[in-house]
Amino acid sequence: MSTKHRHRNPLRRSAVVLATVGLALVLAACGSSSGSKSSGGTSATTAESTSPTSAPAASGDSVNIKLIAYKPAQLTVAAGTTVTWKQMDPGVHTVTSGTVTQDGGTATIHPDGKFDSGEIATGKTFTHTFDTPGTYTYFCRIHPATMQATITVT
Repeated sequence: MSTKHRHRNPLRRSAVVLATVGLALVLAACGSSSGSKSSGGTSATTAESTSPTSAPAASGDSVNIKLIAYKPAQLTVAAGTTVTWKQMDPGVHTVTSGTVTQDGGTATIHPDGKFDSGEIATGKTFTHTFDTPGTYTYFCRIHPATMQATITVT
């Protein structure tokens, strides 16, 4: 009778441990603030067009905030559409209109004041109605280097 020995690959186990630690660090970063530079003052919001809420919008399209990304990253809607962002990550994210420039390892935010959700906690939503045709770029104030997206209104 032969005995089979199972050999464990220490490199494979190390890779799994590193991947798990890396994922934990990324998820932990969702709840902390980044050291990004802001290039302006505070963004203004209007109660008529934006509102954080836990109920979905009555109509329109939606964007999921999941795995430190906006999904979809590009959305096209008709004028008058209400878009709802649903925050599905642990921690908080924002939906802030404007652009981000990157120089080396530094991301600099340029909010334009058209809409800003403030911090959205897990399971919460943010809605905004797009009445005017155009291209609207937005980002997460907490993760500006990696979380950016666009809505085109026709």
